[in-house]
Amino acid sequence: MRASTLAFMLVAASLAIAMNARVCADNAGFALAPKSSSIAIDARGLSALLAAGNASSIRPVLEAVAGRDAVVTFDALSRRCNEGADTIAHDVFSGRVAFSLSTVEVADAVKLARQGEVRVETQTVWMFGIEADNMRCERALTLLGAKFRSPGWFDAAAEHLIIRRASGWLLIAPMPHGEALLEAASKRIAVEDASVSLLGEALMQQLLVSDAPVRMFVRHEHPIGGATCVGIRARTEGGTRGLRAEIDGVYDSAPIGRQGEEAALDPHVVRAFEDRAVMVLSNPCTGALSKGDAYWLALLPELASAPAMRANLSGERVMLVGQCSKHVMPAMAVAWRVEDAEQAKGDQEQFMQGIMCGLTRANDVKGDTKNDVTSDTKSDVKAAAPALGQFFDRYLGKPFKLSDAVLCWETVATPCGGWQVYANDPEWLTDVSARLTTSSCIEGERPNACGLGFCDGPRAATLLRRWRPFASDTSPADMHNRVLHGIHAIANMMEQLGRVRFQYDAPCAGCIHAVIDFEPLGTLEPSRAALEPSRETLEPSRGTFDRAAGVR
Repeated sequence: MRASTLAFMLVAASLAIAMNARVCADNAGFALAPKSSSIAIDARGLSALLAAGNASSIRPVLEAVAGRDAVVTFDALSRRCNEGADTIAHDVFSGRVAFSLSTVEVADAVKLARQGEVRVETQTVWMFGIEADNMRCERALTLLGAKFRSPGWFDAAAEHLIIRRASGWLLIAPMPHGEALLEAASKRIAVEDASVSLLGEALMQQLLVSDAPVRMFVRHEHPIGGATCVGIRARTEGGTRGLRAEIDGVYDSAPIGRQGEEAALDPHVVRAFEDRAVMVLSNPCTGALSKGDAYWLALLPELASAPAMRANLSGERVMLVGQCSKHVMPAMAVAWRVEDAEQAKGDQEQFMQGIMCGLTRANDVKGDTKNDVTSDTKSDVKAAAPALGQFFDRYLGKPFKLSDAVLCWETVATPCGGWQVYANDPEWLTDVSARLTTSSCIEGERPNACGLGFCDGPRAATLLRRWRPFASDTSPADMHNRVLHGIHAIANMMEQLGRVRFQYDAPCAGCIHAVIDFEPLGTLEPSRAALEPSRETLEPSRGTFDRAAGVR
């Protein structure tokens, strides 16, 4: 009797666990996506995640991911709705939705004259799905102006859309290539067929068990290869509204991080610049040059530092981007933490003598290198006036607009060691050195990671609008300058993101795990004034700039 009772209890527990796992792992949104999909999204309550008043930011996100064609329907719905995009977002995105991009074969009706074969081309087609009961389905069809075509099929001819009702989902795709896509998806959703959908993709398995309300799969082409899986959820720590993205990727060639390259990084140093810098990145570094440095090493062999200089490093490097007060270029600095500041000072002097000789040689400039080096006895900051700007112009190109860069350096002593600091702007070097002095020895938890840092979106947007790399200065008023408008679009996107904090590591070869926190600073929707470049944006001033604020 006891054995029978125990067996019954085990079976009941197993069934309960299986049923709960099934509820938690409802992956019908990914069952809709073909196995070859390059992008797939499964989201629940997306408009609530973005909070009231900000749901219209879904449109620019969708356009950035899927292209202009994918937002035609969104725009059509907005025109039909008196309350605009927020109402559409509430009606459509408050429930569960799915989106995917995949390629379909399109046969050309014109046969090739000589081979006598039909030309077959591929075309990327989007598919949008709404999990809908009868009432929500009827609401969506009404907004689309859809007409009944046959059982389960509808047409929205004015928007060139075809619609399929299947297994509790309303599926939408563009004409004329969407019909076969919807028919195949309606068969997969009924049985969640892993053999022909993303459910069977090996890189998807960790994402399939995630309880994040928004889950995304992105496949990458060569040379990166592999795929990235992202889970997005609301973030409420500290009483601030924001989002947290948990990212896992497996790649043929990892874009960042190296397996085993982890160190105890100091978050206090990163936080010390949050009210001032545009971006800060802290990562492990031994001082040894990597394969990616081969090009610069060929130009400047002096970049290879001495073994004693590398041995004095503590294994932490911090890269900092700010804004110059007198120039449009970004102010950049790199700082290496050192064990012995006194030794580091002597090593830096000898190292920079070699670098200055190398710059002079690379620039093919005749003259005494000693005259190019100036010293400020108060701060012991040293700078090489035009050498770095000339080097950038020659080997990076003038479109980068780094002609005004100077090479300056300083060794900073702290109670727990020190830093070797290098920058392309003397004011930024002074600011960075001062903050490193006060923030380097704070006790506290130091996570082992491949990197951690932050980026301030509004400051980055302001910098990008002033700097405008690759944009032509010959016709600044030309509103049709594609590069200029591309820069402005990126700046708008960065401004909407607000403040971004991140941490990542590389648990295995080709693998990346990262956590990114987004803290929007105000509305997620760009203001009307930000939608088009202003004259000030097109013709930035080279005058003074509020360095402390760093924002408009």
